[in-house]
Amino acid sequence: MFVRWQDQSETGFGKDVLLAEHDVFKTDLFMDDGLAHLLDVYPRQNLDIWTFGQEGEGVNSALRGRAPKLSGAEIVDAVKRGHIWLNMRRANIDVPDLEPIADAIYGSLEDATGRKTRKRDVSVLISSPKVKVHYHLDIPMVALFQMRGQKRLWMYPRNEAVAPSAFIEDIVHMSREEELPYRKAYDQTATVYDLEPGMGLTWPQFMPHRVENADCLNVSLSCEYQTLSSFVQANAIYTNKLIRRSTPLSPKIGAQVGPFAVAKAAFARAHKAATQKGPRTSPTPVTFELDTQLENCVRELY
Repeated sequence: MFVRWQDQSETGFGKDVLLAEHDVFKTDLFMDDGLAHLLDVYPRQNLDIWTFGQEGEGVNSALRGRAPKLSGAEIVDAVKRGHIWLNMRRANIDVPDLEPIADAIYGSLEDATGRKTRKRDVSVLISSPKVKVHYHLDIPMVALFQMRGQKRLWMYPRNEAVAPSAFIEDIVHMSREEELPYRKAYDQTATVYDLEPGMGLTWPQFMPHRVENADCLNVSLSCEYQTLSSFVQANAIYTNKLIRRSTPLSPKIGAQVGPFAVAKAAFARAHKAATQKGPRTSPTPVTFELDTQLENCVRELY
């Protein structure tokens, strides 16, 4: 098993989109039977199931679902036939088959960039043909590896116009999902990447992006992680929201991690320890269930 990053990975990390090549996709885990096995082993209550509507300007929200009664093979069938996007979060923790793959990916990233990775979270993404993942951003750092199918990514340079700090603060506080307000004009600044099996990439923290699958089942590994600087930035943004709530100030995301950001991050950690009770949950309620008896495999619950 190999994962190789481009030569400029150490100097470009955190500033540029970095590309990789790999042979992880050759494992049988990402064929139909392997996916069914992963879904059967993975804790079903942790499985994120979404369906997306048409993409337009503004905030495009997705619908959240569940599949408590279906086997892994039936869920794979529903994804093939419907308009479904599955996310097996923390699969590297819950599914032992994925541990060596996670070790290879994160080890290669550390070797190429010279940065230590922490809070490692490998998610298996299984999605239907032609699914469009709306314009959004992630709070951790992310490396995306294509295992099966083809997809196109639009990556946008982050600034206040395309990704306002106030929206990012809400995402950090989990008062909203990861979607951002989208405008077609943003595409003029985007860089487009076409991913096929054997390809991967990672990008700077908070970089907005959107995804469109080709007309085929897609399987990807979304490998979230934090470096020391990205961890400080995420926690500083948590404190920025508290500042915005209680003062007339409008704090912005800093380009560099300095002493003020470190102080904000320390405050955020203390505030979370004092106020958060239990696991954090999605702000989006479950409104549908997968049903292979229906043409689109989606049965509304309400």
